Amino acid sequence: VYCITMAPSSPSSNHAAVLSANESSQARHLANSVASWYLATLDPYAPHSQNVELRLRHPVHVVTRCILYGNIGGIEAGGTEELEALFNDDDAEIKDGGPETLTRRSAARMEAFLASCADALRADDDPHHDEPRELADEDGKDTIIKKTIPRPSATPTRATSTASSSKTPKIHRQIEHGELLLRLDLYCRTLRRIRSIADYSNGTKQLQECIIQCEPKKSIRSRVRLIIQTFLGNVDCVRDVHKTLMSLILKATLEVLAVEIWCEELSTTVDRLASEYEHKVSFGSLAFLSSPDSSVETHLAPLLTKYFEYLQMNWESLVSKCEIERMLRAVLDRDLRFFFKNAVFHSVGHILDVCRDERGFLDNIALPPPWKEGVFGNASGGDSNKDMDAAINSYCSDAALVSQALRDLRREVITVNGQILSPAHDVPELAEYLGQILNSSQMKKSLGETKGSILRNSRRRLKKRVSNYTSDFGLESESDFFSGGESDSSVASKVDVGLVDVLARRLLIAASRTGAGGDAYFVVRDLFGGDEVEVVPHHSSGRVNQGTIEIIVKMTSAIIKSHAKFDIFAKPCGDSDPLIQFHTTTTETLTLQQSVDGSTVLLKEKKTKMTGWKTLAIRPAYYEKITA
Repeated sequence: VYCITMAPSSPSSNHAAVLSANESSQARHLANSVASWYLATLDPYAPHSQNVELRLRHPVHVVTRCILYGNIGGIEAGGTEELEALFNDDDAEIKDGGPETLTRRSAARMEAFLASCADALRADDDPHHDEPRELADEDGKDTIIKKTIPRPSATPTRATSTASSSKTPKIHRQIEHGELLLRLDLYCRTLRRIRSIADYSNGTKQLQECIIQCEPKKSIRSRVRLIIQTFLGNVDCVRDVHKTLMSLILKATLEVLAVEIWCEELSTTVDRLASEYEHKVSFGSLAFLSSPDSSVETHLAPLLTKYFEYLQMNWESLVSKCEIERMLRAVLDRDLRFFFKNAVFHSVGHILDVCRDERGFLDNIALPPPWKEGVFGNASGGDSNKDMDAAINSYCSDAALVSQALRDLRREVITVNGQILSPAHDVPELAEYLGQILNSSQMKKSLGETKGSILRNSRRRLKKRVSNYTSDFGLESESDFFSGGESDSSVASKVDVGLVDVLARRLLIAASRTGAGGDAYFVVRDLFGGDEVEVVPHHSSGRVNQGTIEIIVKMTSAIIKSHAKFDIFAKPCGDSDPLIQFHTTTTETLTLQQSVDGSTVLLKEKKTKMTGWKTLAIRPAYYEKITA
């Protein structure tokens, strides 16, 4: 069922992720504080899921920030009074030295945890279950969880509802202290491991959000036991088995991987797991050979254990696939994505016709920047310009990423207003070469080119292509229209040093095959790939006439255009010709502002709300129509 490949891991990180007795005690203390406060202040007349949303969310958020960014030892020494004061004040400002908001993936982990807690009990329209349940915490100690209805406190709290009529209000079933403590203990231990790894690196690296690979077997057994007990409590009929089991496993997966969306591989794997469990227990249940409790211990527990081992081995690739899936859902229209993924194309002409019909969509796929609030950056809040600068500085400060981007950049043909940029081996050298071109006399000449001659040449070339080819759009025609389409008679005599640095950094990101440069490939593969075809980046052995990355500088803007070609082959890929080729252009526009310094006009970047956004255009290559 599972394809397990060993993921690379850092011995130092693994060592830091092993919690000491003191660190385990800190996690346990915080988990117990949240559990005790929640059960003491919940509204017994409200459903369990509502209490989780209204009463558990805030203390979990407080504890999350305290562990990741606060002084954990000081919080523990201060007792529960300080924590409870933060729990009681939903609007309290948490001063822990961390960022204003949780990182996107930290927020995703917290949301998945709260969703799993809400699923711990099913709706109250089902009969109550009074039999005790036995769970084991991470330290191997058994916790007896008795299914009893909590009595309302004699002293009403601010969350307690009062009856407004003579009818006795219904007391809802709530989660027991032992089960909630176990869930919180696992959650807090995960955060404590993340903090330990961050402290070990002395803040030189970003938070390592996923640490499932570092969890001991005791933690895995506890997670398996929680899923099993929730499954037994929520399923009464055969038709609910598959759906309920998939939901519980996938939510637990989102928590341990710290992602917002599961990828297709995870969904398929969990679906196979649920089907395998159904197959194993179907005969025994029908023949009354085994009870549900014995079936889950015999069949489900080993399957879940093997699944978590699969997550531990493949966490890195799975997180990457989940992040790609999140990006695709954010940038692609849901209905059109469904259409392309399920379309059956009968010929190249059929593909060209469909692409022509959907040209408006394929030519204008908006790619948000990595730091954009609510899309690729923080979960909420924060200043977008600060997020942008921090993200770019972080990327350009990573020696490994910059080294790889420079290698990718040297494989590209880069032109700046038609002038070829020399290959660079480090960032200062790249900025130096850019500055030489941007402040050269040839740049002034290229910007002084008349608009009329370019438009006449573009119309002449387009007219010829339309008459000879079945598709009337492609990479080359787009480049004609965008390369120097404006005329500037007065050219700045000097480009600001800051703009040169900005362009150099944007070039690194544009060339990165593992960063923004891979967006075009993933979108083309998602729309036009499939089980029977493979999308492969095009490798040309001939001379490249057009730059694969173009920088077009004007008086009011600087445009960075990254061109790529992708071939689609029938599987298995051999020496055969591609079925069709697609051209892509990713365009980023930097708005410029002019400032006068004596007799010199300087061009500087002007940050706007669209700074960092890119537009992806996908177009099939030109195909000549042959008539008999």
